[in-house]
Amino acid sequence: MNLTEGQVPCLVALSKKEQLTQDDLAKMFHIDKGTIARSIQKLEDKKLVQRVQDPVNRRRYRLSLTEKGEKIIPEILNAEKKWEDTIFKNFSPEEHSLLVEGVEALAKNSLDISKK
Repeated sequence: MNLTEGQVPCLVALSKKEQLTQDDLAKMFHIDKGTIARSIQKLEDKKLVQRVQDPVNRRRYRLSLTEKGEKIIPEILNAEKKWEDTIFKNFSPEEHSLLVEGVEALAKNSLDISKK
């Protein structure tokens, strides 16, 4: 699909909630605004995302998927599902669930610590 690891989460987030801003994405993924700006610019260049000026705050832009962007979301989700199935191949459903819950707890703890 010729997408980077930073672009995929942006596309998936925009598929779930339209009209996010670059600031929203930076906060959501806990990365700096410059990194998000570069990812969004590349997605715009590929005609997957469009920016529309916010009528309330003209310095802010709302992001949304283009028709082309919407069409590749099923491909992305399918690729993610295949990857998950592959890496959890020898895990029981219980082991899979426990590992996912554990990793989510670790991520939350890490974010809590980094906010201090």
